[in-house]
Amino acid sequence: MPGILSTLLPVGAMLTGPLLIGAAILALIGVGAVYLSGGRKQSRRLAASRRAGLPEAEQETDPLDEFDTERLRQEAGGMLVAADNAVRASEQELLFASASYGDEKIKPFQEDLEKARDQLSQAFRLQQKIDDTLRETDRPADEETRIRGWLKEIIRSCESLDSTLQAHQQEFDSLRNLERDPRPAVEQVRSLLQELTPRRDRAQQSLDSLAQEYDEAALSQYRDNLTQANQALHAAEEAASSADRAIQAGETSAAVLALHSAEQAAADAGELLDSMESTRDRMEQARKNLDIGVAQTEQDIAQAKATLDAGQAPELAGPIAAAEAAVARVTRELNSGRRIDPLELLTSLEMAHRELDDPLNAVRDRQARDRRARESLDAELLAARTQVQSSIDYLRSRRYGISSTARTRIAEAERSLAEAQKLADSSPARALELATQAKTLGVQAAQIAEREAAESNMQAMGGYGGGSRTPLGLGGGYGGYGTGGGFGGFGGGGFGGGIGGVGSGSYARRTTANRAIRTGMRMAGYGSRRRRGLF
Repeated sequence: MPGILSTLLPVGAMLTGPLLIGAAILALIGVGAVYLSGGRKQSRRLAASRRAGLPEAEQETDPLDEFDTERLRQEAGGMLVAADNAVRASEQELLFASASYGDEKIKPFQEDLEKARDQLSQAFRLQQKIDDTLRETDRPADEETRIRGWLKEIIRSCESLDSTLQAHQQEFDSLRNLERDPRPAVEQVRSLLQELTPRRDRAQQSLDSLAQEYDEAALSQYRDNLTQANQALHAAEEAASSADRAIQAGETSAAVLALHSAEQAAADAGELLDSMESTRDRMEQARKNLDIGVAQTEQDIAQAKATLDAGQAPELAGPIAAAEAAVARVTRELNSGRRIDPLELLTSLEMAHRELDDPLNAVRDRQARDRRARESLDAELLAARTQVQSSIDYLRSRRYGISSTARTRIAEAERSLAEAQKLADSSPARALELATQAKTLGVQAAQIAEREAAESNMQAMGGYGGGSRTPLGLGGGYGGYGTGGGFGGFGGGGFGGGIGGVGSGSYARRTTANRAIRTGMRMAGYGSRRRRGLF
């Protein structure tokens, strides 16, 4: 693994640049701990021994083999969180750069970002394999060996991702060159905030209208997102004001740090508003799908009853009763005149229908299964897209307090949904399975994230992520905005932590990462950076 220490050394030189990239977070998460003082040298000796054709017993071992499986799991999980945040921060930086310089200018950086996304997807896929293996009741004899191999692959994928984001760092720094004059970028943020504020007001009005039609349970995430958007807009305003004050004081580096916090907060607010603006369409589509779902379920109930009456598949009796109960409940709610939660009703109907489908499919031939799958696929794909996007919105707005477990689930949900869409024409039955899987994983991701966000809020004793700890014990609370810097590597913004002087709560100064130091992780420039109050 060459390049680990070389990426750590120049961090100090990058602190005043617009991206604060570098391998600081990479070191913090644990690659420094994995390689420790002699990692690079040991890797070189290992490669040299292999080239020399020495017997296996005389070859030096992989430095990662020095650590037990639990330590590797912690390192891989931490790196996944940092890598996910780095990619996210990079996406936001590119949006601002594109608005200023055009798509053609940012094309090479966009290509780097796409490659980094692929590497992150691969790492999350490996983590999902680990999770699936640990849930198996009949585990293979070589389980630990396989898991260790996957964990090492995750670590190396994240290291490769870091290198990818650093590939054109100098060119990106030169393109934005915020150190020379951050004022145009601050004005760009303020212009964006002027557009977002009336959208926020319209979102509030839309919520009042939706509350007349739909049950409160269906709107809870909308209300939560509106609160998050208000707080993000407030944080962006405070950070922009802090940048203005720093510019007037001639403190350009501090202005750039504040600017990145403002950009991240404004971008998050925009995405939350995007999600809220599509809520009415999601609700209306779910309501239409209820009618379709009832008709399809009743059709399958009739077929299942005919099969049961013919003396076949006695196991259908229970699922038939459950499906009939689900149809009766949906019909009753739709005819009641009361406000409903169409998404919850649709989910309960689909669960009952799926329980009926499994034994019924066993007696159907392939052609009939494909025909049935085609009939259900469009509705299921739409439901999966809605659930996955809703979960993505939830995780993104709270990403600084969310662990690798929730991120893994949503990454796998996106992969399953993409594969389902690709197979929709050629293999509808398999596409239907994948769409259902994507929806289930999306629900799991949101549930895990909701639990972690609640725990983070409890630790923070209220407030919008006021300095709560991540699962690894590192600074950067739930909802916090960092110093920017995604593009070019694992930037400070990827791991939360506001700037001193910007505001209170999660946007204010963070505590040092002393616990990380005590674990023996190499801090490189990151530790000194936090001790100087930059995070």
